[in-house]
Amino acid sequence: MPQEQVTVVIPAYRAAESIERAVLSAFAQPGVSCRVIVVVDDEEGTTEAALAALAALADERLTVLTNPGNMGAQKSRNRGLAAVESDWVMFLDSDDFIMGDLLPSLVQALEQGTDVAFGPWLLLDESRGRAERHQERYADAADLLDRWLVRRQWTPPCAVLWRTAFLRRIGGWKESVRRNQDGEVVCRALLAGARPGHSARGCGVYVQHDSPHRISQARSTFGDLIAVADSLLEQPTEAVEEARRRKILGDYFYWLADSAFRRGDREQGRRARQRAVELGGSLPMGSRLPRLGAAVLGLETYRRAVSWATKP
Repeated sequence: MPQEQVTVVIPAYRAAESIERAVLSAFAQPGVSCRVIVVVDDEEGTTEAALAALAALADERLTVLTNPGNMGAQKSRNRGLAAVESDWVMFLDSDDFIMGDLLPSLVQALEQGTDVAFGPWLLLDESRGRAERHQERYADAADLLDRWLVRRQWTPPCAVLWRTAFLRRIGGWKESVRRNQDGEVVCRALLAGARPGHSARGCGVYVQHDSPHRISQARSTFGDLIAVADSLLEQPTEAVEEARRRKILGDYFYWLADSAFRRGDREQGRRARQRAVELGGSLPMGSRLPRLGAAVLGLETYRRAVSWATKP
């Protein structure tokens, strides 16, 4: 078998129904030799369904690793990364898939000397039958921080290809991160000097659905998001002017505070608001009425008033 150009790592948790689609979408990519590493991350004694689905594929390009119990997506991604032998690597969630000539086009972008390449992606809401196409372009580290964190113009892992050596150099995926895992590693990479590349061809498909197994469904996670933002603020960097970084993260802390207050997490909302004030951030609200209400009443009081007024 020839040396693969690209490896796709897929952490698989309770993925028996979707894993075949994800794997086959990688193997169907034209003009690129591809290996797939699936890391089965189910609880001990519950791996049979996923392993049976993978065994049915019977493809020599497929490697299956099984964790000794549920270790989480971050550890699974790093376990897959450790087994990668190719120059380029993508991390694909088990319910997502890729279409068109996404991988070869991203390889071409990385061959221009970049370290991480971003392609088009489709937000697919299968339960509602809706799809939205997106493509983001990031000029540099400051632009990516602003677009990703403040403007919410992010790119999911199914449309991101990495230079394997660079990702390993920055330590791979940070295993302590519980929320915004893909945002943390991308922002950390750009702060560490990663050169971004882009392609307009193909498409990663990010499948949106509600699941009781998602961390964000189980509890308030704003404390985790605050910790990620603090780590990005503390990371040594020459890629962004310090004043610019502080302003971007200050704006992001205000967004976190507003989101926490809207969802009733007053403790974390106050933490995020205090960090925003310290950094000189401003409230990124889209219309005049929320900005005026927050200015007059204070952000927390305004959100509590809105919540009371809109109760049935």
